[in-house]
Order: sequence, then C-alpha cells, then structure tokens
Amino acid sequence: MALGITGIITAYILLALLLLSINLYSKWSWQIKAASIVLTSVFYVVTYYSLPALLGWPTSQNPPSQFRLLAAHVVQPDKEKNTSGTVYLWLSKIINMTELSEPRAYEFDYSAELHEKIINVNAKLDKNIAQIGEFKEHDDVFNEVNEQRRGVRSIKIEFYDLPDPLFPDK
Repeated sequence: MALGITGIITAYILLALLLLSINLYSKWSWQIKAASIVLTSVFYVVTYYSLPALLGWPTSQNPPSQFRLLAAHVVQPDKEKNTSGTVYLWLSKIINMTELSEPRAYEFDYSAELHEKIINVNAKLDKNIAQIGEFKEHDDVFNEVNEQRRGVRSIKIEFYDLPDPLFPDK
C-alpha cells in the first residue's frame, strides 16, 4: 500500500507531536529542547525540497551523452501567463548496444530550434520508429547563445533512427 505524500505528511505531523510531548515533560535544558525543535523544522524543509526527485519529476541535471528517446513533450512560451516554455524529454542512457538504463525525465529551456526537432522526432515515434540521440559537447551541453537572444540557453542535440537489428539467417 503506497500512501504517497499524504503518508509522509502524516508521519511528520506525528513526529512533531511526539517531539512536542517529549519536550513538554522532559527535564532537558531549554537549549536542547529548542535545538531539537529547530532541527526537526529544518528536516521538514529538506524533505520538502528532496521529494520532487523521489517522485520522478524532471531533472535539470546534465543528461547522458548517448540515449534512447522514449517520449518528448513541449510546453510553448506564453506571454499572457509570462511563462518561458519548457521541453521535457524522457531518456534512457545507452549502456551498450543491447542494454539501456532506467528511464529518466529531463527538463530543458524552450527554444524554437529544439521545438522543431521535437516535432520531427515525435512524428517518427508516432510511426513506431525508435529514436536514439546524442548531445554534442557533453561537458557543456548548455551553451549560451549570441547576444541577440540574451538569456536563452541552447542545447546541441541530434536525433537518429534506431537501426534495425541484424538477425542471423535461419
């Protein structure tokens, strides 16, 4: 049975109540009581910022240099809502030619060039043509673009059709 976020919140509330009851009836000095309350509160904040990674939310960490594309989604910029747009890619790292890692969601800043590539790749994925890709200059995946597009980061990414496996003749 998975309780999810509700279970974690309930556990922390019970922990806080337990700490409060211990602090009310213990003979510890007020410094130790105050330190335990502050430390518990700090762990609430740490947990709050740690949960998104555990829930499978997209990461902005550097992606693998060679990968298999499983899915892609583009959120276009919206001037009315003042959103800059985002590109989400679900990738599996290619370990060797026959083995893939667990899939991971990655988040990238929106760019028209990347959006165009995603449109083409999604059309191929819809036709069940598997896609592999690679990031150029992996150490510096995110490259600053020229002065005309100040603040927009671009990624150098290429997609390819996955070659058909070669089966031996029977």
